[in-house]
Amino acid sequence: MLGFHEHIIADLLEDSHGGLVVTGSGLGLHKLIAALIKLHDVSQGILFILSANDSQRQTIKEEIQPRTLPPLEVINSDYTSQDRVDRYGYGGVFFITSQILVVDMLNEKVPLSRVAGFIVLNAHRLTETCTEAFIVRLYRFANKKGYVRAFSDKPQAMISGFSKPERIMKNLFVKKLHLWPRFQVFVSEALEKNPPEVIDIRVPLTSYMKGIQSAIIEVMDACLKELRKTNKVDVEDLTVENGLFKSFHDIVRQQLDSIWHIIGRKTKQLVGDLRTLRKLLDYLVRYDAVTYLKYLDALRVSEGMRSVWIFAAPSHRVFDFAKKRVYQVVRADGGKVGSANGLIKGVGRGRGDAGKRRKISGNESASKRSNSDRTQETENGSSRDAPGVELEVVGEEMPKWKVLREVLEEIEEERQKRTASEVDPHISQDAWDDGVGAVLVACKDERSCIQLQDCITKGPQKVHATYPSDFSSYAEQVVN
Repeated sequence: MLGFHEHIIADLLEDSHGGLVVTGSGLGLHKLIAALIKLHDVSQGILFILSANDSQRQTIKEEIQPRTLPPLEVINSDYTSQDRVDRYGYGGVFFITSQILVVDMLNEKVPLSRVAGFIVLNAHRLTETCTEAFIVRLYRFANKKGYVRAFSDKPQAMISGFSKPERIMKNLFVKKLHLWPRFQVFVSEALEKNPPEVIDIRVPLTSYMKGIQSAIIEVMDACLKELRKTNKVDVEDLTVENGLFKSFHDIVRQQLDSIWHIIGRKTKQLVGDLRTLRKLLDYLVRYDAVTYLKYLDALRVSEGMRSVWIFAAPSHRVFDFAKKRVYQVVRADGGKVGSANGLIKGVGRGRGDAGKRRKISGNESASKRSNSDRTQETENGSSRDAPGVELEVVGEEMPKWKVLREVLEEIEEERQKRTASEVDPHISQDAWDDGVGAVLVACKDERSCIQLQDCITKGPQKVHATYPSDFSSYAEQVVN
């Protein structure tokens, strides 16, 4: 544990009724919980830990693994009612789901007088009607001496709504709020002792990605101008720069929460559109070209006429550039398609490495066109007997994929040099073999992890090879 961890625990132990602790992200919340569990003695009674997800349970159990007492068990649906009653009688520390615990409490199977207290994780998710709040209320009616210690490492989630920390404390029957941000004196001193070496690598966007980004920002600016006309929010906060941050939506909703039930439908839609546009900017650099285009098409279908941003002037560039990142149309004889609105409506000529081609004969595509389309082609000078066209899947590679492979190759070269020359006295060969030299690649979500794993192990060409099979049905609909 670090020094500020000890200060947090000392502050909590001063109040016998507990309190609410809000820390900055990444400050080792699992170490605090593990320390409190180690300080708990079986003679004090039962300690319940609520609202812990699987990863939190795993990290906490690993942190206290050398210690065998008090016993730490996970109570779930695998235990029968009698098994749970027996374990309550033995005492100890239990990870338990709120659904199981509230049923046992209502059936009077939990000896509330012997419960020393509760540790509630992810306190930012608590509401007045949640099960955890009901459990604490039942506990307080039967036991006035026990403690409730709630924790959250998501301070940004505490600002949504009206007086959310105060309402959480009221639901948990606690009176003290402990705030430990990164700029707190003890925290900053501990973090500055061993600062990490950070190397910032700027990854340039492709021309199509820059075009999409520019178009989205223009649409966001148009939506913000419309939102300013409502005179319902502080105009100083309504800037494109602030709109790029995740907290912008929470700030706007915080201003509108009190009047949300009386504002117009258009204002509500503008707030939702700004959130959608910010997601589009985020997904542009997170997901590959095909996934991004599929998401855009899903938005077009789901939002439809309700959306405001889709009908803005720059929006067509977003869809057009997204298509050009995925596929282009070429003639079977090697000629070029005359225009973006010729054989495929709304699709221009893309650039990039040649991908796989899906051949579509001229007769097949012509047979499925209406008479009006044929008449229009004749008027435009197009031949009915035009040669077949081929759908060439480009599958533009994400710029960060190439940079990631280069960084990993550089790390591997450095590792081999150190292992061969043994110039690093701090890391032995056994340490390398035990995984000390492992490289951790942090991703935003599980989908990105799976995709990057395929890109690293199989190469981007193998990832792109799945595009035609995933995208052929969509492209065939567009062509026909």
